Amino acid sequence: MGKEYGEALYELARDEHVLEELHGELTEIGALIKAEPDFIKLLSSRAIERDTRVKVVDDTFGGRAHVFIVNFMKLLVEKERVDCLEDCVKWFHQRYNDDLGIVEAYVTSAVELTENDREALRQKLEQMSGRKVALIASVDKALIGGVRVEMDGRRYDNTIQNKLGRLRQRMAQGL
Repeated sequence: MGKEYGEALYELARDEHVLEELHGELTEIGALIKAEPDFIKLLSSRAIERDTRVKVVDDTFGGRAHVFIVNFMKLLVEKERVDCLEDCVKWFHQRYNDDLGIVEAYVTSAVELTENDREALRQKLEQMSGRKVALIASVDKALIGGVRVEMDGRRYDNTIQNKLGRLRQRMAQGL
């Protein structure tokens, strides 16, 4: 169901020339939903009148998000399909990336990358992939050092953990 609703919103945004704006806002809304999963439970709860849940969407996003997104979310509440909002956002995001030739690179590092490091890595990944790259960075202190990149179904692991693991294997094979 998320694919169908997400596709409809994508086509509307494309036809009305607000694709970039809606993509940015949906990215933020997707992050908010992940951070506050109880919000979807609230909007899905049949213990609360449907009109009240629609008003919650209006009060939360009205004037802050594009009217297409607000109306879209209200439609999901009215159709009792708020549970597929996250899938709708994912589908919209996927279509956007596909249409614009963007590949996502999930970068994990031991420390927060500086803006210069992010830009240098993005440029290197664009050279490797031949496509525009959107970096999605996260920090994992357990890595000790280095960077791990997952992009286009491939994993590039230049972490200290990985290097130590390879060293351990070589030493075990040599004994």
